[in-house]
Amino acid sequence: MSAAPAAAPRSTRTELFLIDGNSLAYRAFFALPETIATSRGFPTNAIFGFASMLVKILDEHGQRPTLVVWDAGSSGRKEVYADYKAQRSSKPDLLREQWPHLAPLVEAFGYRNVRVEGYEADDVIATLARRAREQGIDVTIVTGDRDALQLVEPGVSVMATSRGITDTKTYERQTVIDRYGIPPELIPDFYGLKGDTSDNIPGVPGIGDKTAAQLLQRFGDLETVLASVDEISGAKRKQNLVEHADDARISKQLATADREVEFEIDLDETAAEEPDRSRLREVFREFELRDPLRRLEEALGEGEEAAPAERADVEVRARAVEVPVAELAGLEGELATLACERVAAPGEEAGAGAAAAEVAAPAAETETAELLEDPDELAPDSPDALEPEGDDALEPEELPADVSAAQALDAADGTPPAPAPATADLPLRFAAYAGGDEVLTGETEAVAALELAWGDRPVVAHDWKAIATLDPPLAPQPGVPPAGSVLALEHDTMVAAYLLDPARRAYPLAELTAEQGIGAHAEGGDAVAERAISARALAERQRAELSERGLERLFAEVELPLVEVLVAMEGTGVALDVTH
Repeated sequence: MSAAPAAAPRSTRTELFLIDGNSLAYRAFFALPETIATSRGFPTNAIFGFASMLVKILDEHGQRPTLVVWDAGSSGRKEVYADYKAQRSSKPDLLREQWPHLAPLVEAFGYRNVRVEGYEADDVIATLARRAREQGIDVTIVTGDRDALQLVEPGVSVMATSRGITDTKTYERQTVIDRYGIPPELIPDFYGLKGDTSDNIPGVPGIGDKTAAQLLQRFGDLETVLASVDEISGAKRKQNLVEHADDARISKQLATADREVEFEIDLDETAAEEPDRSRLREVFREFELRDPLRRLEEALGEGEEAAPAERADVEVRARAVEVPVAELAGLEGELATLACERVAAPGEEAGAGAAAAEVAAPAAETETAELLEDPDELAPDSPDALEPEGDDALEPEELPADVSAAQALDAADGTPPAPAPATADLPLRFAAYAGGDEVLTGETEAVAALELAWGDRPVVAHDWKAIATLDPPLAPQPGVPPAGSVLALEHDTMVAAYLLDPARRAYPLAELTAEQGIGAHAEGGDAVAERAISARALAERQRAELSERGLERLFAEVELPLVEVLVAMEGTGVALDVTH
């Protein structure tokens, strides 16, 4: 059993993270496809990227005092240059929908949002970095804006986003010099010469990154470059430097961060607060951020520093009662959930294969099956039991507690039991729950034995194909249907989950129930019993959502029949000409 992941480390020195919220949000929105959305169609590409970056910082740097700074004005730059950022269109509608959810996400991480009316985030960050260094606090600035490199100095680094959203490069002083050929303090001069199309900063026509860096390397700063035009080659370049000298000076002014913004904040009180794990889970699940949530849980770990786990919306408790498989025939209730897991072989990890199925027990005056369920992270049960016929057929009550699939079929034919296949020697742990205070648990050798115990009741399962083909293949017998064809498939929760959310990567039952806020506790039982309890509630919610979204007919007439076709194909197999 692997050890639980360690909780995110706390800072061992005084350190402050300053995140440019606008830069990160816009980069996430434009770096990720607009098609990223919840199963109900709400756009989440900006939320996904923003959350992923916060998780990355938490995972790689631990819980640090962190301020996320947002734009609240232009810092007077429009008064200096009316066309500053004039080319920018209004916030895209899809980003506008997501914007109100970003600040609450920041707070759930234990971070603090900062806005200073009238000022851009760049200037507030520059001021915070200066104040922090005056107090001996090291600073890491997280942004996608390269003009922030002017803030790099001893104790201040910039974590710049590059490709995508979570690929980053950290700049120290030498890194800036290696990348641009100039030190950080010349970055405003650099933009004064080359301009910045993203902010509509004009610069000098005809001068790009390479030329600007070469001029600054030769002459030292912008004013010296402008005063040394006669020493610069190229008639057109000289002309542009002369005619656009004022543009260059204005551009430098626009690109220079203001480190003296006046606002009240006590950095001594900016401590690293613990993430609100419950709130984070709620937000991540609301927006279906499955991969970021998994990485978040790994970063937080299960140590004392992690916040308490979220309470489930629905908590079901039952007492586990050990029974032989034959007693499943007497299970009462129209809705019964069956979970099944193969007992581990020596040296094999427990729970290597598992599944849960929900069967509709027959009601007194109706043959209509309700719901049945089955977890998906398992793979060992297969409702392909063969239905015995004839005078010698065993009734469910007569079925021994531990009978293999092959033995059950032989007994049904009236022939002496044959030795069970070697792969059937590993028993299956099962649990059945139909509501109330008890969940029935036990062991048997094969799914076929479970099927015989509950007869021809319609079945609802999670990943029916894996379940129906779990038992070892049996030799064809006259009058006996092929494996997987006996029980009528009423519902497959994995297929339904795919239909409701086709974009997700996997559909494990535990994950699906957790997202729905479904919890279960089996007193005196095990994980199999708890899966049987929780699966029942998931199936009910899933059916309701299929109905609400008008997917019932597609599910019943296309998806479910296809599952049965696939089961039959796997049960029949293909003939191989091994000589060729």
